[in-house]
Order: sequence, then C-alpha cells, then structure tokens
Amino acid sequence: MATLRWRLGVGALFAVGASFVLGSFAIGFSWFLALCLLTSFDAVLGKSYLNTRNAKTRASAGVMFVWGCAFSVAIFAAMTLCVAGVGGGPGRALGALMAASSLVGAMLFLFEAPAFMLISAAPATICLFAVPFIPSQPNAANALDGALGAAFGVAGFLAYVARAALYNIKMLAGLKVANKVAIERQLEAEGKRAEAEEANRAKSKFLAVMTHELRTPLNAVIGYSEMLQEDSASEGKHQAAADALKIEQSARHLLGLIDQILNLSSIDAGHDTITPCEVDLRRLLEEAIAVNEEGARLAGDRISLRVGAGAGRAYTDGAKLGVCVAAMLANAVKFTSEGLIAVSAECEPRTDGEWLTIAVSDTGCGVAASDLLRIFLPFTQIDASSTRAKGGMGLGLAIAQRMARAIGGEVVAISELGKGSTFTLAAPLRLPGQRVLAGQGALDAAA
Repeated sequence: MATLRWRLGVGALFAVGASFVLGSFAIGFSWFLALCLLTSFDAVLGKSYLNTRNAKTRASAGVMFVWGCAFSVAIFAAMTLCVAGVGGGPGRALGALMAASSLVGAMLFLFEAPAFMLISAAPATICLFAVPFIPSQPNAANALDGALGAAFGVAGFLAYVARAALYNIKMLAGLKVANKVAIERQLEAEGKRAEAEEANRAKSKFLAVMTHELRTPLNAVIGYSEMLQEDSASEGKHQAAADALKIEQSARHLLGLIDQILNLSSIDAGHDTITPCEVDLRRLLEEAIAVNEEGARLAGDRISLRVGAGAGRAYTDGAKLGVCVAAMLANAVKFTSEGLIAVSAECEPRTDGEWLTIAVSDTGCGVAASDLLRIFLPFTQIDASSTRAKGGMGLGLAIAQRMARAIGGEVVAISELGKGSTFTLAAPLRLPGQRVLAGQGALDAAA
C-alpha cells in the first residue's frame, strides 16, 4: 500500500509538470486519472496473483498481471512521447526525466522478477532513446510554465532516486545484520564443535583406561573358572564343572565386549598405530574361525574356508586385520542358525596395485536394504526380533569397518532379508611403512 501511494504521488508530480509544459491542466489531470486507475488495477491483479494457490489459476492471474503492467507502462510511455514531442525544450527534458524515472522504478522494484522487469523496462528504455530524435516543436506554454514543468519533472526523478537510495540502504543494512548473525552462529557452532570434540576425546580416554582396568579382574575370573573346571572334573563333580564353565563363558563374553569398547575408544582417542608386517593369511583366518568355532557348533553352523592363489600372505597390520575378520565372522555366527558360513580370501589386481578381498557369507536372517548403512554405526542394532534376541552392543561391524579403514580398506555388505548376507573386506595387499592414526577424523577422511 505504501508503494502504491508513493507511485501515485510521483505520478502526480509528473502530471503537474506535464500540465505546465503542455499548457493544459485538463490533459495532465486526465493522464493522472488514467494512471491512478491503471495502477490500482495492477495492484489488484498483483494481489490476486500472489494469493492464488491453484497452479492453473495462478498462471492465468500471472498473465493478466503482466498485461496490466505492460499496459500501464505503455500509457506512461505514451505521455512521455507526447510531452517530449509537443512541449518543446522543457517538454523534451520532462519526457527524458519521466522515461528515466520509469526505468529506475522498474529495475528497483522488479529485480527479483526478471520477466516482469524486462516487460516493464522495455517501453521506458525505448522512450529514453527516442526522446533525442523527436523533432523539436515550439513550446505552447510560456517560459515560466515550461521551467515549472521541468522543475516538477526533476522533483519526480529525484523522488525515484531518493527511494532507490533508501531502498538500497535498507537492503544493505539487512545484509549486514544477516552477515553478523551468520558469523556469530558460525563462531558459536565452532565453539560447540570444539567442546564436543574435547568431550569425545575425554570419553575415549576414560573408556580406554577403564577397559584396561576391567580386563585384569576378568582374566583372573577366567583363570580361576578354568581351574575350578579341572578340579571339579577330576573329583567327578560334573555339576560344579558345568557351573564353572558357565562362569568362564560369561566372563569371556564380557571380556569380548570390553575388547570391542577398547578397540573403538583407542581409535577415537588417536592412540592407535598401524604397524605393517608379513602376515600369514591362512593362519590368521584359521585362528579367527577357531575363536568362533564353539559358537558355530552350538548354533549348528558349518564353516568353510577357501584361500585363493596369491592370497596366502600379505604385508599389513595383522592385528587389525584379525580383529576385522573376527568381527565379521562373529556377526555371521550370531545371526546364522543351522546354516553355512563360507570364508574366502582372494588377491585382486587393480590399477593401484594388488588388493586383498576377504568375504564372509552366511545363510542367516539377512538385513533389509534400507538398514545396510545403519549396521556399521557404533552402538546401533537393527530393530528386529532376531537382533534383540541375540543381544550385543552393536559394536562388532562398526569396529570391523574402522579397522578396515585403518589399513586403507573398506567393508561392504550385500544382503537379502531372510536369505543371508555377504560382508566383503577389500584392502591393499601391501601397506607402506608405519603410520600413526590421527583419531576418528583421520579415519573418516580416509573413508
């Protein structure tokens, strides 16, 4: 509404100027009346266009608004040419000011709508270039009226320029405020990120220390339970031996969970190192199978092993490779019942050298395609009855992925719900010399 009043006010200045230059207030008043009607009509069409929600109706309203704007500009341009052609020298000056003002107004208020801006600015541009070529006519008004008409034209043009300046100042002030707010939020975000990273490092250090402290008494529990089993078996106390075996199994399960947390916290804290050495892959895989053999036997699973030509030895971090393979195999044993688990190792030539691929396939419950990315997140379990029944902290595959990335590789999962899964580790067959991990950020960057 304020813009509409301002446009009509400036139009009134030009109308008065045209009246003085043409020597006829009737012409100026008539033109101003037509301008008022057209401007009000344009405002109604514009409001209809903005408030319309239906796509088809909105398109029709937009076309009407464009035609209305074009017609209003044409009327304004016609008056510009009339004043320049009939008003003599003052009329040419007033016409040039009117055309320039129309051009400034179109570019000022329609820069966010390029199509509207071009349509509205075209007639004013044509008039601005046409005014110098219009044949000069004797001025019908006297010198004073001509001067007053030109003065009103200057006032109208200055009003446009002042409005443009105020609009630009307001826009720049808004940009400065927005930029200041953005900088403050960025600084706040960086501060919070630094606090979060520091808290994460403190958490990782705490977990690393606590897990080391917990391993010692657990190893003692396991040792004493084994002694109790041997003593009870030699004395014929089979029930006591079975109870001691349960204690040992529970302690080993807890020790495995602690080892998982220790591995995860060590990488997060940046205390882990990569030490490449010659690794007997067949022996490493056989040891991983031996660790999970008892669990597979209890679940009724069979485990097969195949090592391809060229994949017998590797130069990598054997400890991390062993943790990765053991975690993949333990996951297969956990979610497979009375099925087959196949472990295979192959040497695959690539453009950047030879790569080792170790695949662990099972015929277990499988994972839905939508959950494949989530299974590698730490402390994450797929919300299914089979997962909840098996328990665990959801760290095995997360540790496998991080260990794989630590040795320059990646673990990829392919699975079909109800038919089984295949987890494949791909890593360089030979690593360069020793390097130190820079914490989880380095691992994520390597990913």
